[in-house]
Amino acid sequence: MKKTNKKLDRRDFLKSTSAVALGLSFPYPLRTLGATQPAALEDLPILVVLYLRGGMDALNAIIPYKDSRYYAIRPTISISPKKTEDEDGVIVLDKTFGMHPAMAALKPLWDDKSFAPIICSGSPHSTRSHFDAQDFMEYAAPGLRQQRQGWLNRYLDHSRQQRAAKRDGKDSELRALALQGLLPSSLRGPFPVLAVPGTGRRRRRRGGDQTGQLLDLFDELYRDKSKEEKLKDRGEMRKKMRRKKGMELRDDAVIASGAATIRTLRRYGAIQDRVPESRVKYPGGGFGPKLRGIAKVIRSGERIQVAGADWNGWDHHQGEGAEDGRMAQMLDNLSKSIAAFMTDIGQHKRRTLVLVMTEFGRTCRENGNRGTDHGHGGAMFAVGGPVLGGQVLGKWNGLEDADLYQARDLAVTTDFRDIFNEVLLKHMKFKAPKGFFPNYKPGKGPGILG
Repeated sequence: MKKTNKKLDRRDFLKSTSAVALGLSFPYPLRTLGATQPAALEDLPILVVLYLRGGMDALNAIIPYKDSRYYAIRPTISISPKKTEDEDGVIVLDKTFGMHPAMAALKPLWDDKSFAPIICSGSPHSTRSHFDAQDFMEYAAPGLRQQRQGWLNRYLDHSRQQRAAKRDGKDSELRALALQGLLPSSLRGPFPVLAVPGTGRRRRRRGGDQTGQLLDLFDELYRDKSKEEKLKDRGEMRKKMRRKKGMELRDDAVIASGAATIRTLRRYGAIQDRVPESRVKYPGGGFGPKLRGIAKVIRSGERIQVAGADWNGWDHHQGEGAEDGRMAQMLDNLSKSIAAFMTDIGQHKRRTLVLVMTEFGRTCRENGNRGTDHGHGGAMFAVGGPVLGGQVLGKWNGLEDADLYQARDLAVTTDFRDIFNEVLLKHMKFKAPKGFFPNYKPGKGPGILG
């Protein structure tokens, strides 16, 4: 970023960084817990949540290849039940289900029992709105629009409070992060979570890294100034802010929060520079660069516990295709990215769980544009060392009209909150307090973990 001699005041600074600051969730200064020795790193569980925004077509990812009805209602976008001269065919998982051939990179994880799809999972709410369905899932409160703290932030906040009461270890400033500029709703709330904008290598080389821009702006504001000068600057800024109608003065909180954010961004950047690049090859775009960044933090020995990343574009109303459509390209990238990540983190795989989700599934029948429309029941994927993999989890009802939700979509036979609760209880070793899932008492879960 080109330097300038023009004096930068707080009003200019806030205006310049407003877009970037939207992605940084530090409402309060970063906090630490008690000073006692934390648990051993190898015992610290890691949860990586990947969100496929737009509604992934579950029926063309995990395919009921033995069901003739599947081929009848999807005449042009179905996946052949076996290899032919022109098609690779499904990757057989069991006597009922197979995977899209573009997901071949996940087959070794299936074989070593560290990958399990959860079919017919999702929200019981009837909405087919992307925005509502995503919010309901990320806040873990279907239909309750007043809930504004994400389920992962609730976990981070409640577990912090529980450990603080016991004086049991301390939080790392990188305990939770999102590898994207805008924090996912699941991670929004009072617990401070870092969002890392501009994660791609190409953007960094070209000088377009938003993280670097934000750090430079903070440096411009605070660099080479004495304590007295800083206090004087803040006083001048207060006066200017008071003149602006309707602006609340929260200077100290903003400065403390900003300083914490910058400190943590620099810590993240130092890890990315310090930790050697692995020889693992990630695909470009999609999740590859994001998962590479998360893997580096894990390999650094940092006490990270939760990481999140999104991928938009799964709303395939047209051109979804069969083996060679847009969805096939995205499934290929997704599968290779996850497989590379699992290889990259090495021994940390045994304490890492990757949970892949989407807001809803698609219609069972294809539409007139070689695509599908908004549906109901979808699928989740669980990947990692703790997973009881090598099995398709969830209840399957079939594809006859009488078995479908509103005679058009997969039914939801596993509530997503049962999955969340099982992951928190058995993997994160956290018992959700009463009311954690508003108006809902989770069941035992589909059996992802032992």
